[in-house]
Amino acid sequence: MFNSSWRPLRRIAPLALPLLCVMSCGSQGVEKTAKVSADRVVGTWRAGDGERLSFAADRTFASGGLDAEKLAADHCPGGKATGNWAFFAEQDGLYGTSDSAVSGSEIGLAFDGPPQGRCTITLAFVDGGKTLCATDDADDPCALGVRFTRRT
Repeated sequence: MFNSSWRPLRRIAPLALPLLCVMSCGSQGVEKTAKVSADRVVGTWRAGDGERLSFAADRTFASGGLDAEKLAADHCPGGKATGNWAFFAEQDGLYGTSDSAVSGSEIGLAFDGPPQGRCTITLAFVDGGKTLCATDDADDPCALGVRFTRRT
């Protein structure tokens, strides 16, 4: 049936195939984030189902429609809401939002109204910083399927 020279390969193949799939298949569909400066964040960003984010240079934002179908499970406010935004950065060995970071590949929102932790999305820059994706997965910057593009 099989040539005896294939026997070692037959023993290794069941162990190697999952590893090869993780290495080659695991990164398919996952976009690479882009680091941007604060001035590239400022402006109005819109997504396909009416979601809107307007970021100001003073690190405040206004939003609307963040309760759209794809974001409903993340408990974000649907009407007009305001708050502060910040880049994620490492500080003192911890990774979180930083008021002093002047650039980054991800931003976090802190809403004025709802208790902290209710809206759990992170926004990641992809497409060289031209697209802002909503995510709740550290390994997939566009996990929630909501892609904002800058309008102004």
